[in-house]
Amino acid sequence: MATSASTCSNPDCKVATDGKCVETYPLEECPHYGRPAVADIEPVDEQPEDSRPAVNIEPPVIALSLGEALGRAEASALQRRRASRAIGVVGPHFAGKTSLMASVYEILQEGVVAGYSFAGSSTLIGFEMICHDARAASKRPEPHTERTTVGADATFFHLDLGIGEPATIASLFIGDRSGEDYLTTADELSNAAGFFELKRADVVTILVNGEHLADAKRRHEVKASTPQLIDALVEAGSISARQRVALVLTKKDAVAASAHAERVVADFDEMVAGVVRRHGNLVTDVVPFVVAASPRIANAVKRGEGVSDLVAYWMQPVAAETPPPTQVLQMTRMIDRVVIDTEDDA
Repeated sequence: MATSASTCSNPDCKVATDGKCVETYPLEECPHYGRPAVADIEPVDEQPEDSRPAVNIEPPVIALSLGEALGRAEASALQRRRASRAIGVVGPHFAGKTSLMASVYEILQEGVVAGYSFAGSSTLIGFEMICHDARAASKRPEPHTERTTVGADATFFHLDLGIGEPATIASLFIGDRSGEDYLTTADELSNAAGFFELKRADVVTILVNGEHLADAKRRHEVKASTPQLIDALVEAGSISARQRVALVLTKKDAVAASAHAERVVADFDEMVAGVVRRHGNLVTDVVPFVVAASPRIANAVKRGEGVSDLVAYWMQPVAAETPPPTQVLQMTRMIDRVVIDTEDDA
């Protein structure tokens, strides 16, 4: 397509032949002068819209959590967002550890628990997975929860809890490791070296199987193994002075239905007293609880009984560490000051 300064977009203009604007504008002021006439514009062969080559535009990337239980690094990153409580849960297989975690999640869906309301979770899929088999939708004849894999690294279940109006949000992280892994500490203290979820915990929660404590054949094993496990964890440094200990009797429904309910309560009280006697001067405190996280005997107790009290204990503010007392030296001679200053410099 050829254009020149003598062309005009007005088809009636004869500027190309007589050099004058048909609208009598000076040529330098004419809005049409120098523009190609419509007839001179070459048509463009436009392709149908569907035949145009696709333009590959990358969509924006949005990072979403998979919703399953968190690994150590993921939990640490979330803990830095806001005030949080870390909970270690220790107990042998069948003590009710997974049922307890599922119960906390379930009762929060129904309303306020210990003054706290559900405000979110990064592990919703993980919670739903451990809750499913305890629900009627699973078609199971009785509540069931899957066991944690032996030998696997600890993972964390996360909940954001709100309290007050407007709500103040605090995060709760519940550690999950196989009970069998913890029990090996009683035989080999070095096995506790990898229990990072206990060393970082604000509250170490020890579960005592109430159903086994009511069983005459298993009673003495429970009474012996639980104190031995706690002693081993203390000796290994997995339970330390800054922490609180919750000693939890689980399966209250089985205890209530047992002919030996009073004996179970007495055995549990004796166990708590023994832990306080041996370690009460080390840990911040030792508090007993009795719960029915997922009762199999429905008419004995209600589901989640006692769990609200345990959550309230978990969420208590972390006590600030007390600094060591400052020693005040009484000095009457200047030579004493010189000697002390020299020692400090060294």
